[in-house]
Amino acid sequence: MIKGITIIVCTYNGEERLRPTLQSISKQQLPQEIKWEVIIADNASSDHSSEVALAEWNNYNLHIPFNIISESKPGKLYALQHAINKARYEYLIICDDDNWLALDYAAKAYHILDSMPEVGAAGGLGIPVTDGTPLPEWFKDYNFAYAVGPQAKKTGLINPRAILWGAGMVTRKSLYLSMYKTYQSFLPEHNTNILSAEDSEYCMRLILKGYRLYYDESLIYHHFIPNFRLTTTFRDNKLLKGFKDSNIILRKYYAAMRANLKTKGRLDIWLGLVLVSPLNYLFGFSAKRREKAKNTLFHLLPFGVKSDSISMRIKAFIKEK
Repeated sequence: MIKGITIIVCTYNGEERLRPTLQSISKQQLPQEIKWEVIIADNASSDHSSEVALAEWNNYNLHIPFNIISESKPGKLYALQHAINKARYEYLIICDDDNWLALDYAAKAYHILDSMPEVGAAGGLGIPVTDGTPLPEWFKDYNFAYAVGPQAKKTGLINPRAILWGAGMVTRKSLYLSMYKTYQSFLPEHNTNILSAEDSEYCMRLILKGYRLYYDESLIYHHFIPNFRLTTTFRDNKLLKGFKDSNIILRKYYAAMRANLKTKGRLDIWLGLVLVSPLNYLFGFSAKRREKAKNTLFHLLPFGVKSDSISMRIKAFIKEK
């Protein structure tokens, strides 16, 4: 992989959002020796996103490679993977089309990845921005749903079982490709559109492979939130419903993380889970609790427990060299 950094912006009908996003990217302050580029992944837009992006970037007169790719298959997952395959540089910044990166974002992202090989992905601090409308009172309790606020208590490696959100995520191309080399994303196997949970699935795969996630409170971006997204209807029927739907797949990863991480080097915890999980499976008060117990036991024991197709492939993914 070529040393440098690629900023990827996935967009769907983003002609109204792209200008300030590209303006923030154009102002990145990087040392001259660090090579970088920008890729816009137009995800089946029906507006003029690509034309607006190109015209806006041409205003800046920068000698930085700027490429627009078209992904006709709807879903950020597909646009992102297409862009990552096209990226020429090893380090990646995943910038949503409504994220405005701080001037030093790319430089700090480069330094984090270059100095900490154990870090699989890093995230920063999102600051909400509106068109001047005050944030609703309830917003502070749902920062996570809007990918704003701190992602950990302080700068550093985060809890081994915690994950980062996709907005502003920093990672490596070679690492991303290796996480999906044999087993493609399991998200499309769900019968609803949960492809926006690609960031959670990617983090979980990194964790299961032994990589750490990192949070840096000085890695700052502003997240523009239009008024229609600040309603309880959008919050509940779009954002929270999406999290609930995606958990049908993601909780299978959580079971693997619980069995593999919690018990690492701890025979007492392993034994406790082996004893408790069958009881939770037999006497659990909900189907979800029984499924969790069964899948945990499946990952704890090398034999004797059957599971669903996705859990079986997650286990095979963990063992894959």
